[in-house]
Amino acid sequence: MAKKFADMHVHTNASDGWLSSEEVVKRAHELGLAAIGIADHDSVDGIEKALVASEKYGVEVIPGVELSSEFGPAEVHILGYLIDWRDREFGNRLRKFQEARRARAKRMIAKLRKLGVEITYEEVAAAARGEVIGRPHIAQVMIKHGYVRSMDEAFERYIGDGRPAHVPKYRLSPREAIRMICRIGGVAVLAHPVFAQVDDLIHDLAEWGLRGIEVYHSEHDSATVERYEALAKELHLLITGGTDSHGFDVSIGTIRVPYELVEKLRGAKLTSK
Repeated sequence: MAKKFADMHVHTNASDGWLSSEEVVKRAHELGLAAIGIADHDSVDGIEKALVASEKYGVEVIPGVELSSEFGPAEVHILGYLIDWRDREFGNRLRKFQEARRARAKRMIAKLRKLGVEITYEEVAAAARGEVIGRPHIAQVMIKHGYVRSMDEAFERYIGDGRPAHVPKYRLSPREAIRMICRIGGVAVLAHPVFAQVDDLIHDLAEWGLRGIEVYHSEHDSATVERYEALAKELHLLITGGTDSHGFDVSIGTIRVPYELVEKLRGAKLTSK
């Protein structure tokens, strides 16, 4: 039997990805992936559409979410896998996050206009196609009007962290993010730890209910993979991996992990009940 692979971390246009849920699942099918993890930022709106597409293309969809949290100066993203994404209380909480994202976009656009970048919120909302507005949608409109030539340039010059039009987003504490995921039956995993740089915090995260570490990621070199693989084993945490593709940066399937990691994730969910 041929070995099966998965990309466990992909975004759709339900948050800040460029591709629709169906386009993501179709691409996974074309690449021969057995499973794909839908993990949008503070949104579960892409999951149902992805599950419908999974029936059409024969690709397993792992329902998930990526929650942004903050610990001191560090931004810590927590992935929630196999969640009850229909939970009403959870959905209401996410809608508050989404409202904060819209307010953030308006503030960023106001900053851009002061810098001579004449774009409107209406244009950005149209680029988002009714989904949650993210910085890539602002960049799309900037490119359309010729203010920048690429997504990278938009982030580097204007809207990336620390740039003149950047506005921080509302965040939870890591403990609260983990608690939210556990409450709806999910498996909490630390996303791309190389970005967070909170290795000393991971033991505490595990005590708060963290079940895994995203060891394999498109921005993790071999030394980083070895470091977090060893840490996961030391703390008896699951190992996961994915591209973290938004459709404009790294291609889906660039990072593909053995399907056995998905099976272990499901096993962890069962033991947590």
